[in-house]
Amino acid sequence: MRAITRAVRGGATSIVAGALVVGLAAAATADPTDPSTPTAEPTSDPTVTTEPPAPDASVPVVDDRIAVRLKVGRKARERVKTDAARPQGLLEDAGVRVDGDDKVRLVRDGRTVRSAERRELRQGDLVKVVRVRHINRVRTVDVDHGQRTRKVASLAPGKRKVAQRGRDGVRKIRVHSEWRNGRRLSREVRTRWVRKPQPRVVLVGQARRSVSGTGGLNWAGLARCESGGNPRAVNPAGYYGLYQFDLGTWRSVGGAGIPSQASASEQTFRAKKLYAARGRSPWPYCGRFL
Repeated sequence: MRAITRAVRGGATSIVAGALVVGLAAAATADPTDPSTPTAEPTSDPTVTTEPPAPDASVPVVDDRIAVRLKVGRKARERVKTDAARPQGLLEDAGVRVDGDDKVRLVRDGRTVRSAERRELRQGDLVKVVRVRHINRVRTVDVDHGQRTRKVASLAPGKRKVAQRGRDGVRKIRVHSEWRNGRRLSREVRTRWVRKPQPRVVLVGQARRSVSGTGGLNWAGLARCESGGNPRAVNPAGYYGLYQFDLGTWRSVGGAGIPSQASASEQTFRAKKLYAARGRSPWPYCGRFL
């Protein structure tokens, strides 16, 4: 047996190595079922203590984190160290919340990294969080129905009559805007009619216009033959109205727009001017009814 001296908190302690070896050997060969086998009692000697080994100051502590830059919204950039492998892990460690509209960009050497295979963080990378907001505003507006005036020969000159009362329209306006980092990026306006306006129509009597040499002719008979007396009649071949004007002939006598959209009195006046210029020839079949 030999004694070993060990330094512990409060002084030195001598331990008999041979006795310890013998005791361990005996404990190893003892039958645990034999009641005569003595059991080891825990020591209560306060002078015997065990301390963890002190760290070796000669071994350097290795920090394997990488340094990256982080920019959130309009805040200034900050340098952070992280052991996260991807930008999402960095944001979680930094306590940055990102919703479904926000965009997370990884910038490396001045270029945005788009490939999923290259999105692992590297030294010096910049992780940018772009705060995105979509704002939708919807409102409805009333649209004034307005008024239209039509001159007719069926009323006494200067007399007025409301043919249609009119009704205001309702239009829905939807405005969608996209904001990034507190600045508006785009604005889109869409409108649709909920109810279209119907104008107020006022008829105003005017003096009958006459064309010399046409007063005693049967214009109603000519109209019945040409169009069945329908001022809105349209022939697919390109003829319109009571007297089946083509557009070129209609405009040659001062007509505006489409003949079938003019009043019956306006169509008759233009037909009289055409007759004064060319006689019955514009109506080779129905001209005999004049």
